Amino acid sequence: MTELAAECDVLVIGAGAAGLSAAYEAAADGNRVVVIDANARPGGQYHRRGVKDPPYFPAGTTDAQRWANIATYMGWQAYAADLDGDLVVVRLRGDERHRNDLHAVSTRVLVVATGAVDRQLAIPGWQRPGVMAGGGAQSLIKGSGVLPGRRTLVTGTGPFLLAVTAAIVQAGGEVAAVIEANQPRRLIRHAAQLMPTGLMKSGEALKFAAILARHRIPYLTGHRVTEIHGAEDDAAVASAVVHRVDEQWRPIEGSARTFEVDCVTLGFGFTAQLDLLMQLDCEAVQSADGGLAVCVDDNQMTSVPRVLAAGETTGVGGVDLAAVEGRIAGIQACHLLRTDGQRTQPDSKVMTGLYRRRGHLRRFAKALALSFPTPTAWVAEQTGDTMVCRCEEVSLTTVLEARDDLGATDARAIKLLTRAGMGWCQGRMCSYTVEGLCPGPTSVASQKAAANRPIGVPIPLGAVAKQGRA
Repeated sequence: MTELAAECDVLVIGAGAAGLSAAYEAAADGNRVVVIDANARPGGQYHRRGVKDPPYFPAGTTDAQRWANIATYMGWQAYAADLDGDLVVVRLRGDERHRNDLHAVSTRVLVVATGAVDRQLAIPGWQRPGVMAGGGAQSLIKGSGVLPGRRTLVTGTGPFLLAVTAAIVQAGGEVAAVIEANQPRRLIRHAAQLMPTGLMKSGEALKFAAILARHRIPYLTGHRVTEIHGAEDDAAVASAVVHRVDEQWRPIEGSARTFEVDCVTLGFGFTAQLDLLMQLDCEAVQSADGGLAVCVDDNQMTSVPRVLAAGETTGVGGVDLAAVEGRIAGIQACHLLRTDGQRTQPDSKVMTGLYRRRGHLRRFAKALALSFPTPTAWVAEQTGDTMVCRCEEVSLTTVLEARDDLGATDARAIKLLTRAGMGWCQGRMCSYTVEGLCPGPTSVASQKAAANRPIGVPIPLGAVAKQGRA
């Protein structure tokens, strides 16, 4: 793989809208900026590019000299971070073809813009081939030009379902229906928070509505997928059962409908990727959607000096908010690197505009989160053989026995007693379900414990030993 620099002024983890915006601003003074991303091409999830697509650059980043000071390395995954005096050391691993390639980068300022992953909830049959996250379906289409299935049922909650639907039909696929568990009319309760950003987003909403109408795709609100079945002689998806549900997403008897499909996408919001930030012991808070987010100040600074965060790591809010937060983080990174004699304050007019824009977008994101909540009490009422942890094949019955018979009170205790969350994904897929099955409300402390992974991605022990001998 391409040889990385061992040191830099600013290291940005993540090459999406937040990361590249931060890198561009951080390079303003000629600083040595390095960007790391696990994907093959820059762009992140929203701006994911195929091999034939033009490269992604955030809007307004037109200074070629700045980009010349930015070194971007794709196909590297950050698995650990720690402090070494005034430096932050980030440890990296190559992609799946180069897992034995380990590297460490020391940086004066670290910007973490690692985005989020689709939040999943366990339902009967979700482990079948053909069931995937909505973001996974988008990745297949945008990155590889591959449809997730011939006929897809898009399920979950939130506006992202419409984006997934649009991606599928524009790529030539068929969507049987969009199944929205909440009632979008809840948006009316938060109309004040939606403005003025809601007016700017109305064009996107109309575009999605037109796509649904043009392709005659049913949009069922207040409905949830309750079972996913395979054919008798095949484990793959063959059909899905959908019920009308109450406000807590409990199925209403007699309302079942069956859709014959070969693919089901699930999307119940997003979970921020906080591995590196939790390793550095950054302060965290619970965001409006119930998930964990890193705590930042007005300039995107975390509680750890010279560590900044931007994008979904600070609370899921969409690509526009991520780009604004990235710009603020990059400007602050540049400011931190100036010596006392050079430390002039950033342009107040520019910063005021960015702060105002960020405020509008955060209020809009909070209104969406409150309008499309994700209750979890219904999960415990499903059949006992429902698979909670797909990696370790832990059933709902096993988790409930750990809670009710063995006295497990939090996700960590359930993990230790059942192995739920100890598999390949390290709890990224099942943690929200497990937390919802725990007695009492979910706390920040328990969420931090679940998100704190000493090693962010699997690394071969032989590679670690070899690096130690070098």
